[in-house]
Amino acid sequence: KVAQNLIVVKTPPGHANGVGRAIDLAGFERVVGTVAGDDTVLVIATDATAARRVKRHLDDVAGREAGAVK
Repeated sequence: KVAQNLIVVKTPPGHANGVGRAIDLAGFERVVGTVAGDDTVLVIATDATAARRVKRHLDDVAGREAGAVK
């Protein structure tokens, strides 16, 4: 889910750290960084446009339709 320049990524329990690291290593140009808990990653983008672009990419990687609500 996107909130302004922030993206909240839900993962299975225990996987957030690995997902956050993968996002960091992906080298998204306008991602400032990530903060990972147990099952949630907070992705900080430079602005709302960048956040929506990253979300679309993550949805594609996850095999989800952009904008799909779970």
